[in-house]
Amino acid sequence: MTKTTKQQKKQRSSVSRRSVIKGLAVGAGAAAFGFPNFVRAQKNGEVYVRTSGGSYQEALRNGTWSAFEDKTGIRVVPVPANTSKMLAMVQAGEGGLDLIAGNEPATLTLQKAGALEKLDKSRFEITDLADVAPVTDYYIGYSFFAEVLVYNKETFPDRHPGSWKDFWDVETFPGPRSLQDAKAIAPNLEFALLADGVSRENLYPIDVDRAFRKLSEIKPHIVKFFDTGALGASMIAEKTVVLTSLWANRAQVLMDKGAPLGIEWNEAMRMLEASAILKSAKNRDNAYRLLDFELSPEPQANTLPKVLLSPTNRKAFNYIDEKVAANLPTSPSNRKIGFDNSGAWWVDNRAAVLERWQEFLLG
Repeated sequence: MTKTTKQQKKQRSSVSRRSVIKGLAVGAGAAAFGFPNFVRAQKNGEVYVRTSGGSYQEALRNGTWSAFEDKTGIRVVPVPANTSKMLAMVQAGEGGLDLIAGNEPATLTLQKAGALEKLDKSRFEITDLADVAPVTDYYIGYSFFAEVLVYNKETFPDRHPGSWKDFWDVETFPGPRSLQDAKAIAPNLEFALLADGVSRENLYPIDVDRAFRKLSEIKPHIVKFFDTGALGASMIAEKTVVLTSLWANRAQVLMDKGAPLGIEWNEAMRMLEASAILKSAKNRDNAYRLLDFELSPEPQANTLPKVLLSPTNRKAFNYIDEKVAANLPTSPSNRKIGFDNSGAWWVDNRAAVLERWQEFLLG
């Protein structure tokens, strides 16, 4: 009996050694064949990131997340969530989300509710924050999109509207038009003021009364105030309208498919997408590492132009083809003729503007 027990122990010990050796061999083989993440991810954990899905998430995966995982062994897990859900997570102390991305008004709403971590800027090792704008105590700009004047080239073959004042000039540039409804993001009060002679530098605080008076002038020529980007795009693509405000990336997609459209970058309104860390983040260290990586020049250049968004790191343009850069909101040529939307003003005034908007539509 004693002899059998010793043999069994010896066999178990031999099996155990072989298992360890086999495990090491599998790990080495995985690394050799390009699968280092399997081993490293178990060690370094995950980071949960808010995403809106679709082509944007695909661009993030291909241009940023995969490279980050290869570099660090940290697995990036996308999580769909709106502002209300993110706020509820923090209030409940839930850790299902670490790093978020959202438009500036949504980010400011979370900041005001105390849901965001105050950023430790000493933790940025890859990205020089001096190259990035804007940088605040609670969030950092990740990308820009822009709302622009879009026109039909067949309707305006020789001379097209070159400003929002021209958009309002229905005699020189006749034809059906559309503008944005409050349900999409916000009504185009800024464009109305520009059409009325207000300079880009003096748009904020918005003179709401003056903006609505100017909107009343163009209202009879508006076929519809579009409430989604998809509707705005289809109206200009199908020639239901020949002039519209529209997000530049949506217009560019139509143009790439052959639609006879043009983008006027003069007086384009840039809108910020920001990144921040939730206060309830359970993977805080990993969130900092991903935030540092995603703001650096090459990941921004490899990701954002794929969905026609503009990097916030100015050095990213060193890695972007000039022809591609020309269609991005913060390219050197477009930056100087556009302006930045004030998310802070809209957070403070949105409710009052929405009330006025409903009165305007019914009036």
